Amino acid sequence: MPTTYPFEAPLFVDAVTFTRAPNAQITIYDEADTAGTTPLVLTDPNGLSLANPLTSSPDAFGPNFRAPTPRVKWSGGGLTGFLSSPTAVLDEAKAAKAAAETAQASAADAASMAAAAASAQLESAVSSAAASSASATSARAAALAAQAAAEAAAQAAAGATGGAAVREDPAHPGFYFVATGGQLTADPNNPGFFTVTGA
Repeated sequence: MPTTYPFEAPLFVDAVTFTRAPNAQITIYDEADTAGTTPLVLTDPNGLSLANPLTSSPDAFGPNFRAPTPRVKWSGGGLTGFLSSPTAVLDEAKAAKAAAETAQASAADAASMAAAAASAQLESAVSSAAASSASATSARAAALAAQAAAEAAAQAAAGATGGAAVREDPAHPGFYFVATGGQLTADPNNPGFFTVTGA
């Protein structure tokens, strides 16, 4: 059985006086039937066939009817208008409410995801900062160790006697000379190497 939509009894009005029009007729069309060429097939609330045009009662009300579309056009007595099924209006309101709730839920999900992403980025930044700090600490320790090794090497170069037989040339860093009283002696066990003696 095709879907039909209920319509409440329409009030018929005279086109000239705009007063109630008993025993008048209007024809019901699909709202898209702008030329008014094809009257819709109507039924009463119980599904029985109903004549179209509709005829108003002595108090100017037409019958309750059902139509195959949720919105119809009526025409009669020189007037034209539109009627909407209350069921269709309710369905539209429910659909709008459902759409609004869906949009609200989607917005909440998006906000939650954005917050989670921001939190993850913050944690990553904190971890990176901690790693950078650890690297800086390690580099500082290595530099101190290198400095200590250099100082130890310089002290070793001064000779086992505690003197200063070999001194760095202050005018030429990295170059050394034998101090006064010092003496170079060839190392017989390592040709090309010399031993500094004296102070």
